[in-house]
Amino acid sequence: MFPRQIFRSILTTNLLFSQRTTTKLWKHVTAARSLHLMPSNFAKIYMDRENLHAHQVLEESLKPYQIFATDIAFSVDDLSSSELQEIVKCLPENFSTTEVFQQFRRVCHYCHKTNTLISNEAFTAFVQQFCDRIHLLSDDELRESLKGMALLPQEENVRAHNFVELWNILDIECCRRIEKWSTDELLLVCDAWYALNLARICEYVWEALRKLGRKVIKMQPSQLVQTMFFCNVMRRTVFDMFDFEVNLAKCAKDMSLGELGVMSMGFFKTQTPIRNPELINYMYERLMSELDTVDEITFVAILKVLRYSSKLPQVDIMMKLLDKISQEKFDDMNLLTCLHVALLGCELQCCHEEIVEKILNKFHNEIANTRLKDLERISLAVALFNIKTPNKIEDLLCQRILDSLKGRVDEIMKHPKCFTNCLHYLSLRGFYDKEMLSVALDRKFLKHAVGSSLAVSREVFNLDTFVKVNLADDNYEGNQLADKYRKTMGKMLTHYIPDNNPKYKLNATDRILLQMKEITAGFLPHCQLKHILPNYERADVVICYDRSTRKSIPLAETCPEDYSGIVLTRDRLLGDKLNKDIETVALIIAGWNNVVRGKDRHTGLFDMKLKQLEILGHKSVVIYWHEWRELETRQDRVKFVKRRLSSVINL
Repeated sequence: MFPRQIFRSILTTNLLFSQRTTTKLWKHVTAARSLHLMPSNFAKIYMDRENLHAHQVLEESLKPYQIFATDIAFSVDDLSSSELQEIVKCLPENFSTTEVFQQFRRVCHYCHKTNTLISNEAFTAFVQQFCDRIHLLSDDELRESLKGMALLPQEENVRAHNFVELWNILDIECCRRIEKWSTDELLLVCDAWYALNLARICEYVWEALRKLGRKVIKMQPSQLVQTMFFCNVMRRTVFDMFDFEVNLAKCAKDMSLGELGVMSMGFFKTQTPIRNPELINYMYERLMSELDTVDEITFVAILKVLRYSSKLPQVDIMMKLLDKISQEKFDDMNLLTCLHVALLGCELQCCHEEIVEKILNKFHNEIANTRLKDLERISLAVALFNIKTPNKIEDLLCQRILDSLKGRVDEIMKHPKCFTNCLHYLSLRGFYDKEMLSVALDRKFLKHAVGSSLAVSREVFNLDTFVKVNLADDNYEGNQLADKYRKTMGKMLTHYIPDNNPKYKLNATDRILLQMKEITAGFLPHCQLKHILPNYERADVVICYDRSTRKSIPLAETCPEDYSGIVLTRDRLLGDKLNKDIETVALIIAGWNNVVRGKDRHTGLFDMKLKQLEILGHKSVVIYWHEWRELETRQDRVKFVKRRLSSVINL
């Protein structure tokens, strides 16, 4: 039933999308008029839990943040129904701007008190009159007008009649005054738009941030935190985010951990890593010193930016933090926090086995309450770390995740890419379901999941290769990628085969690969750099060795061209020369990101590569980058390669 449910959902989704698109286009045409609404209007406009918490940090701090008070502080007379009727019909033309403004305050107070929507048709003439006077308001009156807007009962959507006219004209007028307002005034009005829940839609906040971006380096700590808060809300960078880092390094010690959490949210949401190693180390130390009092949201925010920013020099302090979390914090952590603790070492392949095992147990026990997105991420940790615990909890969890996916059709349709990624990570641990694989590789589902990005979807490429190699003898009859898609993926996702041509810049691993090839060619002259498994980025030194003559032989002339996306089986490498006396060997360079740091094991993806080479009948010889660097002379390298190859072929 699982595939049928998925395909039925895809069909329904496509039909609904067509209907909604037509409706949206018609509404857009009829509502466009002169409003300056941009595509960003279709972004999220609600205040999520993180933003609410971050704003609460600002509100509770003793520092002078420019917070826009949203409480009812209007000293206005209540309107009677008869007075309201007089006001909303049409104000006298001789009313001054101040008088019109005062009536607007009274109307807002009335709407708040009686829960009356401003979109009511009765208010149209009054709203138009007020909008015509907005450009004449003083700065204080303009801010009070935003306060009045915050009092209005919430409309069904931001385009509601009258409401949209009001906030659009106020937005335009705020933008006109940006250049003359100080930093504190800009932040105060930004906060007013946030209180209105319109910060990501209006033009003002973005334009104000552009001006504030030129002053970041000189800001006071409170101004810095509040500016970063709005960057977090907008999820957009302002000019050079490096200025935030420079200023933060100067004043981090004067901030509370909650404020550092707000800064961390901004760096992470704008995809800006912290580059200052001293600042990164300070954040590790600060988090450890306040581990017993830090709240969950601040904790997760700092963990995210530490994961995103940490480099090799931070490995020791990262493991020290994980030690402390395991001993002092774990029992109080919720599932989401546990997930981010498990992910902390993923960028550097650092696995703290004690806490990861605890987290896997927690997920296993609470899987029914876990979102699909979180299952995907914990599957990534299990696959990447390639962990093997005494009680095999990783295998039990993988099987439970796989079983759980069958009952998550609605979530899969909402987050289809999470589904394909999850299947890929589970396959690295040897867990799969043929029906699910067939669904994930179905053309219609892929269009729904990745759309036009199929050519750069490495997880799909890996998943299809898993089907073609690991399930070749398992009677799999489900969907697979067409050859044309694999060829495109081979060109887009496979790293180029390195060459000594000075036109091309080589990285360290490419240079080692070329040195290995050159050394090997000295005694096995027909070796070549090829991608036996095109879903893995880097090429390997491929050797076809005739045991009877104890010499290498050239690849078959019919061997597929490079970057074709074709898996190179023995018959494709050898053609009509295929026989049992000829060995096919892959000499593989293992970089630091192919091993779990400090452990005697490979990452899950590299381990799968070795298993797939074995399934295809190829021998594999792994040479680690640090071993090669320790060899000082060419003679040492020749001896080293011969010794390693002798373990699989009789040289």
